Amino acid sequence: MKLPYHLTLIFFLFLLLSCQNAKDLSAIAYIEASVEAHGMTEFNKKSIDFQFRNYRYTQRQDSQGLIYTRRKNTTPEVLDLLHSKNGFQRTLANEKVVLADSIALVYSESVNSVLYFFRLPYSLKDTGAIKTLMDTEQIKGKSYQKIGVHFTSENGGIDYQDTFRYWFDEQTKTLDYLAYEYLTDAGGIRFRVALNRRTIAGVLFQDYENYKAPKNTPLDDLPKMYEKGELELLSRIANDSITLLKP
Repeated sequence: MKLPYHLTLIFFLFLLLSCQNAKDLSAIAYIEASVEAHGMTEFNKKSIDFQFRNYRYTQRQDSQGLIYTRRKNTTPEVLDLLHSKNGFQRTLANEKVVLADSIALVYSESVNSVLYFFRLPYSLKDTGAIKTLMDTEQIKGKSYQKIGVHFTSENGGIDYQDTFRYWFDEQTKTLDYLAYEYLTDAGGIRFRVALNRRTIAGVLFQDYENYKAPKNTPLDDLPKMYEKGELELLSRIANDSITLLKP
């Protein structure tokens, strides 16, 4: 029996949505496997201290949520603190500094951005991150699973319109490459390559080479451009003097 057109369309849409949901679930499962491969299963419960460029960063947890801090060795000391529940505050010599909301937001996003990349792939567990399983591809002779990520406007912060790609080694499940397009500060395209892997207290940490591509370059083109030497090396993202302890 032939189904009426409208029922056929509904059935087709149901199959399409089911397939998409399955891909999203598979992406979540793949990220969980990568989190385990990096030794980050209980990463939020760990207290961490590390140096990034001119600042000392920490991650810790209290009874209300997760806390990030950033401090620079100045006199008097400036401390930026971002609490997952209570928001951002800056102190100078232990005294709270009153900031305009726009300035506080800039400082807050700066702290959050450093910790976001430092915590990868654990950061991808965030409920505001919409994960989609994409194709597999070869990079430097190895097979990788690609996952696309974008963010909801409710939970993605001021950069929620940024889009990301992550490439996971199919054998080890480690995160080896990532790319993103950002729209703030006139926008840009970046491609990062993991290096300097080391295990500290059971957790696999890594640094990155940070490459630039011309604006409007499709993110999916970046691995081949990297292999051909067509990307511009901008910097090295190095996290130094990492210490990690259970609270």
